[in-house]
Amino acid sequence: MQKMNKTLLAVALAGLSASALADSTPAAPSLGSVIAATPGLAITGYVAGTYDYFNTDKPANRQFETTSNGFTANQAALTVAYLPASGAGAQVTAIGGSDAQILRSGETYPTATPNAQFDLFNAFAQYAVDTYTLMAGKFSTLTGAEVATPNADNEISRSLLYTDMEPITHTGARVVDAISPAFTITAGVNNGWNYTSSPSTATGTSGKTFELGVSGTPDKAFAYSLAYYNGDSPLFDGLGSGVNSSLQLFDAVLTWNATDSLTFILNDDYLSKDNVGLLNGTTGTGTANGIALYANYALTPEWMLSLRGEYVNDSDGMLTMNSGVAAATFAGATSNTLKEGTIALNYTPVKNLKLSGELREDESSVNMFVKNGTAASSQTSVEFQAMYMF
Repeated sequence: MQKMNKTLLAVALAGLSASALADSTPAAPSLGSVIAATPGLAITGYVAGTYDYFNTDKPANRQFETTSNGFTANQAALTVAYLPASGAGAQVTAIGGSDAQILRSGETYPTATPNAQFDLFNAFAQYAVDTYTLMAGKFSTLTGAEVATPNADNEISRSLLYTDMEPITHTGARVVDAISPAFTITAGVNNGWNYTSSPSTATGTSGKTFELGVSGTPDKAFAYSLAYYNGDSPLFDGLGSGVNSSLQLFDAVLTWNATDSLTFILNDDYLSKDNVGLLNGTTGTGTANGIALYANYALTPEWMLSLRGEYVNDSDGMLTMNSGVAAATFAGATSNTLKEGTIALNYTPVKNLKLSGELREDESSVNMFVKNGTAASSQTSVEFQAMYMF
């Protein structure tokens, strides 16, 4: 009996010791407590899906629309960012969905076409001191009025300028000097347009692309952004020969907040590339220029009406012949002009939910669209999108 009592006492003491040890072991901190304890740390994201309808056999001259009649899970994205005004910081944005596959294809062109629907859209570190910020990694372009992530745009479809003339991301290094709210200067060197590594070309050469930008907000009514890119690239090679030659882009974005409810935006691009095949059958310097105009009007706090109109002069066929349309479509053409008009309505019934509808008409001076097997000069699309942000 005495031996049994000692055994029971030992078991009881062991149990009490284990309980005390468990109580003294700190629990893993919750995500909310980590964010609260790290001022400046932000974790955000969104999920977006669309329904598309085109009156053509398949979407033409579109970057992210791939079906003429159907639903698409476009993007599910998560961003983790710690970007303090002084010291070290970083940002990572991961995107899944059909848009991610298209983005990744652009980053590996012309060597691969990935099947996985995942893209590490942004992944950069930075260090800020005084007015300077040094960035290294993969980050968004300085150009354009639109972005790849749908939570920041008022239209569902992307502009002709954004998908045909402008880069989306760059991998490299850049330095930003925020001299004043009215004047910020950015300079950098990158692996080219969209590439996560230096592009492989038919000639086996690769080069770097240099960027220079100035931007600012002189007052609450006006903002501007000017950007210039220059470097060797296999993109926009006209006849598809993979020519690696000098590619230049000048981009300007001007924003005017006419009232608290009405905003106008102008985006202008000029693109040129040396030593490319042209629509007229010669080889030389190809050029293209385009302009996009936007008007955004907040009808109420919940309703936003947006209009967009574009005109692109593809005088040498650099854009047209890289649009994925059969080359025979352009036989005999010496130039091409593209136009599009878009009207979009956005409804935000609650803070984190946005419902959008869009009607768009595209036109081309060359019959680059196909309706019921017949070449056509126009394309009409209707799109609906639902997006939840967190």
